[in-house]
Amino acid sequence: MKINIKNIEINYQEAGRGKPVYFIHGNGLELNSHYLLYDDLFDDAMYRRIYMDLPGMGESEAAQSIATTNDMLDVIMAFIDTLTPKQDIILFGHSYGAYMCLGLMDRWKNRITDAFLTCPVVEGQFKARTREKLVPVINEKIHVKDNQDYYDEYTDTTVVISEDTWRRYQELIVPGIKKADKAFMKALRRDESVYYQFRCEDVIDIGDRTKLQVILSKQDNIVGYQDQLSFFNKEANVSVTLLANTGHNPMIEEYELIRAIAGVFVNQL
Repeated sequence: MKINIKNIEINYQEAGRGKPVYFIHGNGLELNSHYLLYDDLFDDAMYRRIYMDLPGMGESEAAQSIATTNDMLDVIMAFIDTLTPKQDIILFGHSYGAYMCLGLMDRWKNRITDAFLTCPVVEGQFKARTREKLVPVINEKIHVKDNQDYYDEYTDTTVVISEDTWRRYQELIVPGIKKADKAFMKALRRDESVYYQFRCEDVIDIGDRTKLQVILSKQDNIVGYQDQLSFFNKEANVSVTLLANTGHNPMIEEYELIRAIAGVFVNQL
């Protein structure tokens, strides 16, 4: 489905009815990275799941009006308020999408009742992040037939190298990389990513009743995990799971575990 938000055509997908749940994917990904992972965990009669392609990604158009991450957040807020005005919502977010979720929590406080975040950005500027060393474990030799151009990126960000994780990477990650507007994404990261971070990054204030489940990876060489532990340590309603043998996309190495943790989170809503 398509909808015009702030003169930008946004692509999205819906399923079910009930309390709104919004899924915000990572930078350079697209909505199926969440839909294929989580959607069957929900009761169609209880939850209205809404998956959006961020501007410049998936099937959503890029726009010059989005020059900063704050601009991106404004579009997301307008999108949510158009579909579900003034309603309480649940959020799922990965990486940059989880960063957007934190921005929504800061703006709307307890309107966000619950959130499930994987490997969230908490430092917008790359040079400010405490990133980790990734040590790949090669379980088997992979015969790369399709998507050869994306194999190096897979090995750069994935701990467990196997046919299964390569297949999942091609299913969940590669389609978004292929569709993303590279020029738009590069512009968003211009000037050493100074415009990639929220103006409010150092003072993000999460509502005191918002409940969070956060999943981090001990070998995340993109956003790390130590900054996140410090960031969420002050929050009373946060459960943090730190995985030892995963990189920045833990659903690739630990697909069933991520789904199991998400299933518990959904059942406790």
